[in-house]
Amino acid sequence: MIDEDPLAPTVGLFSSYLPRELVYALGCRPVRVFPSAGKPTAAEAFLPRNFCSLDRLILAGFLEEKNAGLDAVIFADEDDATRRLHDVWRASVTVPVWGFVEVPRAATPLAADRYADILARLVADLEAHTGRSLGAHSLRRAIAVFNEQRSLLADLKRHWLAGSVNTVAYRRLRRTALTQDPVTANERLRETLAASEGGVNGSSDPPARRLLLLAELAAPAGLVRLVEAKGAQVVAEDSDLDERDMAEPVPADAGTLTETLAALARAYLSKPPAPRMRDLSRRLAYLSRLVAERGAQAAICAYSKFCDLYLAEYPSLKAHLEGLGVPVLLLELEDEAVSGQHRTRVEAFLEMLH
Repeated sequence: MIDEDPLAPTVGLFSSYLPRELVYALGCRPVRVFPSAGKPTAAEAFLPRNFCSLDRLILAGFLEEKNAGLDAVIFADEDDATRRLHDVWRASVTVPVWGFVEVPRAATPLAADRYADILARLVADLEAHTGRSLGAHSLRRAIAVFNEQRSLLADLKRHWLAGSVNTVAYRRLRRTALTQDPVTANERLRETLAASEGGVNGSSDPPARRLLLLAELAAPAGLVRLVEAKGAQVVAEDSDLDERDMAEPVPADAGTLTETLAALARAYLSKPPAPRMRDLSRRLAYLSRLVAERGAQAAICAYSKFCDLYLAEYPSLKAHLEGLGVPVLLLELEDEAVSGQHRTRVEAFLEMLH
């Protein structure tokens, strides 16, 4: 592991199904790739305008060198758009690709066995790139670091829902956990939790409108600020930033490297399902539990424009949530900004909930 080595390579990941523990155990700093602020204009020479706007934003940031600091990236086959981004990246972006991982789209025992074999091949590729060898002990140490982070994030979420941590701080810390060295991030989480002890908001009047947000990587910060400024409360965010980031610890206290890789494979495939998984019934059941546990009264789907994977799921998701008595608003976003038209639609939707 890197033990906070400032010279450790920083490796960007494009999927929440890629185990960060593997990258960290081989002496690198794993970070999730987020888009930079701005418009996806620079990507239009490589990707058409009717291509997923999130992928175009990410590509534009690297073409314009706004996302400096990555030494390598690892892709996964999230969808057709990501596969095409991978092709363009290899030809046009200077940051090298250290792997392309075919993640199974099911959480069955057979799929987990297959994913463990795939992860073993990824380890071999990473060993060649880093010049290091991965041992079972190093991997278990890395898992312990991220298991601690999962526990801290679970505590942070409880404080956020109780009102002792505000939404801005909560989302900033969640992003910190995905984009910084985990030891440093864990220290910041512990400091925040210690400072928030005993500071629970004692208000007895809960907000009249409790919202579930749904997004791919993360709901735009501007949207979160808007709904809270209008008196609503975000009580859950189904995105890679939040609810779909694996919360349960990886059970890998002992065993060989092969057994530990198998534990990682099972854990990552069993996390709360994203639309990429071919299990709509499991995903809808998960969202139903989230609505019931958090008392969500309405949902806003903030999806990137032309994101086929999420937009194809939307009709089924909308019908299911409305069947639970939860009205749904769809916003198709070109970038991270919330336009005037989006603002008007959100305000009208919130007014309807009174």
